[in-house]
Amino acid sequence: MSIYGLCFSTEIGINPIPLQNVIIEANIVDMIAEVTIRQIYKNIEKNTIEALYKFPVYEAAAICGFEAEIDGQRKVKGIVKESSEAAKKYTEAVQKGHSAYLLESESADVFQCSVGNIISGQTVVIKITYVTELKHDSESEKIRFVLPTHIAPRYGSSKFSSFSNDEKILNSDVVFYSSKADYCLDLTVTCRMTSAIQNIESPSHKISNEMNIDGNPKISKITLTEQITYLEKDFILMIKSKDINQPRAFVEYNHETRTNCIMLTLVPKFSLKTIMSELVFIVDRSGSMSVEPMRKAAQALGILLHSLPENCYFNVISFGSNYDSLFPKSQLYSETSLSEALKLAKTMTSNYGGTEILRVLKWVFENSRDDMQTSIFLITDGEVWNVDEVVELVSKNEEKKKDDLRLFSLGIGDSVSHNLVESVARAGKGYAQFVTNDERMDKKVIEMLKNALKPPIKDYKITWTDADLLESTEDDNQSAISFMSDETESLPSTKVQQAPYIIPQTYTGIRFIVYCILEKDIEPRKIIALKAISHDDHPIVLDIPLDPVTLQGSKIHRLAARKLIQDLDDKKSFIHKHPKNVGKYIPASFVKRHIVNLGKTYNLASKYTSFIAIDERNNEINEILFESREIPQKRNVPQFVPNKMKFSNRMDCAAMGFNPSVSLVQTEACGGGISIMNLVRVGIRSLMSIKSTKETEVARPLSSSLLTNDYKPNSESESDIESEYNHKESQIENLFEFLEFQSFDGKFLPNESFYKFFYKNDLNDFINLKQEIIKEMGNTGNEKIEELLTTSIAIAYLELIIFKKFKDEGELCYVKAVKALKKMVGDKEKERIIGEKAKEWINNWVINNK
Repeated sequence: MSIYGLCFSTEIGINPIPLQNVIIEANIVDMIAEVTIRQIYKNIEKNTIEALYKFPVYEAAAICGFEAEIDGQRKVKGIVKESSEAAKKYTEAVQKGHSAYLLESESADVFQCSVGNIISGQTVVIKITYVTELKHDSESEKIRFVLPTHIAPRYGSSKFSSFSNDEKILNSDVVFYSSKADYCLDLTVTCRMTSAIQNIESPSHKISNEMNIDGNPKISKITLTEQITYLEKDFILMIKSKDINQPRAFVEYNHETRTNCIMLTLVPKFSLKTIMSELVFIVDRSGSMSVEPMRKAAQALGILLHSLPENCYFNVISFGSNYDSLFPKSQLYSETSLSEALKLAKTMTSNYGGTEILRVLKWVFENSRDDMQTSIFLITDGEVWNVDEVVELVSKNEEKKKDDLRLFSLGIGDSVSHNLVESVARAGKGYAQFVTNDERMDKKVIEMLKNALKPPIKDYKITWTDADLLESTEDDNQSAISFMSDETESLPSTKVQQAPYIIPQTYTGIRFIVYCILEKDIEPRKIIALKAISHDDHPIVLDIPLDPVTLQGSKIHRLAARKLIQDLDDKKSFIHKHPKNVGKYIPASFVKRHIVNLGKTYNLASKYTSFIAIDERNNEINEILFESREIPQKRNVPQFVPNKMKFSNRMDCAAMGFNPSVSLVQTEACGGGISIMNLVRVGIRSLMSIKSTKETEVARPLSSSLLTNDYKPNSESESDIESEYNHKESQIENLFEFLEFQSFDGKFLPNESFYKFFYKNDLNDFINLKQEIIKEMGNTGNEKIEELLTTSIAIAYLELIIFKKFKDEGELCYVKAVKALKKMVGDKEKERIIGEKAKEWINNWVINNK
């Protein structure tokens, strides 16, 4: 079993590893970031050693630089080779006594670095550079920069999939952690935007932000406020810049390839009518979801259920090592089905063992409806090993249902597998969003629901050049590739390479990015045209002027190449989806050759390409090494997590074959993620008392009256608990509590809890408003009058109080209430008058007894 941490194990005990320091520099320019990581090692042992370590990057990142500096005197720059060739050269160099450095891809978001033959007393600096896109965060309407610092532990087999192992030098993917760090982390982020920076904040760490560098409002510098030795969770930076969401098109010229690459980006804002849909919510309840992620998942599910439209069908599935469906088939949204689903949401705990996503997705696809659009919501921490298999399953079913199936994914927690969460959403033509334990996500999930209820836009087309060159090859009469064998004569030479080849779905509030590499001497249009067709066959046209300034360099080219490689991995590339090739056999060797070609051309580490650097020592040193017959000792390096942060979940460990009674050091390999303080808070006195995954609760069920952040002792009756929140203020907890009063059809029903929410004892405290409604409606029955009263007050409360901060979160429930009021009143003028009287009542209520 491999050990990753600031120590290494020998027969005589635990020893410190040679990692001395970590320096991280990130440069953000609008929607792109370039990150450089320097790790300094010193061999403090008497023997020559070989260090191996793993590190995470963001799933969409393109690693484009690898360099080693030895004793501050000489540098060795890595070059990209096919992975098997690079591994062979590395092994040969180490055996000959040379210093060798190898960077390999284990998966889309985890890489391994091997540093061979570090002589006793020698200092080596490893420099790794990558570029990445920045996501749009729909919760904050800002750009989200993520620096991954923790490799999400994978539940399941530790054997590598075909994705990872291509004659590479890779260790087991099970990760251990140490509890000691002897170095300080140096982190600096510089933001250079094309418009004024309005706000920068970090939901994950305390930062120091220096704005207006050299008097320029477009430049800012960010550092950590405290000198820390580790990042116990992903570092997240949220940046708001003026007009950053407006449509933009940039062109970059690469002098090495002599090509132009266009980057088209926008955050769409358009309105479409909702359609009848089936909505399936898949909630991860595995042990690794622990307390806080599980609570957030339950909160998300609760607000989603309240916000569903009347005419939809829905289902809720819990999963872990096994799965349970709330209903055998999706049910029509009703008072009964809503009540059952809310009851489940309020009692959810992370007691389902390991994380098995594949089987639950198979069941959902097999049992989805065929007579309407299906939207799936996957809420998970994504800690699985068989990502490729899961993605392939989603892709096959998406193609089978075509435009009638979409999958949206929400990654929860501080150590989410971005690869899984992003990949399944991409395969399902939805999109992914992420939330840490310290962030709110209510707006994110409501935006997802709004987008899921709208019909997909289809037949996308982007015109990049004056002539339509996207589908053409140099010889248009020739088949793109040979399909009779694995042998291919040459790669297709396309004049225009769009990445991704199949344009992704556009969604309101979600960043849309597409690249296009143009062959040399081909110029882009001055106006880039994006066209599509709406669900009701109306054309959608958007013209985006190309920025007149041509950028110089390779960053955009490399991001485009990374997307092309991603397309090839997902079987959605030009090769797979070109009209001439659809339905034909695509040789794996041909795909591999194309990925290798892209990796070498744009200097990228990938599935089939690795960085190799060799520092050849002189013969005198080698003779000394061979005479002593010294074999380099392997030392596994990097991940540090403080003891107080992680407790492994025993259920996941048991599922992976670990003994639940082993030491904390061993169980941390299984990736649970339950903090000690949370265990104490929920009253768990001893983990050793766990007998079965089904009988054990690692978190107290959520409050039966509201989905809020506070926990109450089990002995207290929920009806006796007085709210800790001031209902006259716009707080998300107030919204959670208030939505409990809403019926599935949008009405807010009169009852004791509703009255108490407004600090009233009964309906008599609303007598004046009731008389006003009777004046407008006449004698229509006491029950209807009271429902009109409570529903009109609810609409006014949402509009005047909650909407001050949480309009997006409460909007769908508000719309349902307005529709219900319209139906009850039946007269536009009377509805207006009743609404005005209700607003007047709310305003007086806020003023009185302040």
